[in-house]
Amino acid sequence: MNSTLQKRLLEKIKLGNGMQYILDEAYRILSNPIFIFDMEYKLIAASNSAAVAKDDPISNEFLTQSRLSKETIEFLKNEDFIDCVANCIQYSGVTFLISDNLKYDRIFGLLHNKEHLPVADLCVVACETPFENDALDLIKLLCNILSDELGNNDYYQDYGQKYQESIIKKLIDGSIEDKRIYSGQVANIDKGLKNNIFVAAVDIGHRDPSYTQLAHFRDLIKSVQPDFKYFIYTNRIVILLSFVHNELDVEKDLHALYMLFEQQDMYAGISNSFDNLYDLQIYYNKAVFSLNHGLINKRRLTGYNSKESCTFLK
Repeated sequence: MNSTLQKRLLEKIKLGNGMQYILDEAYRILSNPIFIFDMEYKLIAASNSAAVAKDDPISNEFLTQSRLSKETIEFLKNEDFIDCVANCIQYSGVTFLISDNLKYDRIFGLLHNKEHLPVADLCVVACETPFENDALDLIKLLCNILSDELGNNDYYQDYGQKYQESIIKKLIDGSIEDKRIYSGQVANIDKGLKNNIFVAAVDIGHRDPSYTQLAHFRDLIKSVQPDFKYFIYTNRIVILLSFVHNELDVEKDLHALYMLFEQQDMYAGISNSFDNLYDLQIYYNKAVFSLNHGLINKRRLTGYNSKESCTFLK
């Protein structure tokens, strides 16, 4: 079947019939088994034909164990698959994964929810039909179809946010020992951030002393300035802000946030700029230092400056 016809057939797949239906239709069109797994390498679904790939060790592990073992993840790292995935995330979201130690080539693809947060990975294994030159374009189209199918699923809406928050927690706690294992997950958070990153720690204690409405206020703040990234960590809201410039201009960059903090009786401390999310623990601690300084002095926005001290921004 030529690629033009394959594309037309993929585009005709009807949404609303579930992921399994799409996978089985896609297998019929692409003639290779397809696996979908979550961000922790747990199998979500596979085309009904997936057993044809049982002589592939990675596919077989999905089929028999429903997830990949630590040893297999280590293999993926050593074969540079994880780095390759991390690199493709900033661009097309699909890439070839080829190894001399595996019998079959494969293509990776990233699936998103309607908030454009990554929620699952797709892998197509070329155990029946070799990939043609435009195979990446076809798999990208399939990823878009599957992402649209997931778009109205409440589970994947929550999962995308919660999984990224779990990675933020690891970064702030400093609990990532092997950065290469998490390079893809961190790349998903880093996507879209500009060169100069700032982290803000927001306290809602004056507005919500019990801290039971953190998710509500996270979403409220996001609605005011949606170009930033928002997470919950312990009893604070964490914001990743990024700009092309390395100094903050409150009136230009943070006016909407400041007005909301005034209205809702919230306080925020902001770090100075950095460029590597693996340094988040250092800069989060600076943001918390600034926040505590602002709480004591009743200042809504407090920054951490290059002189290792605090600056009242507002």
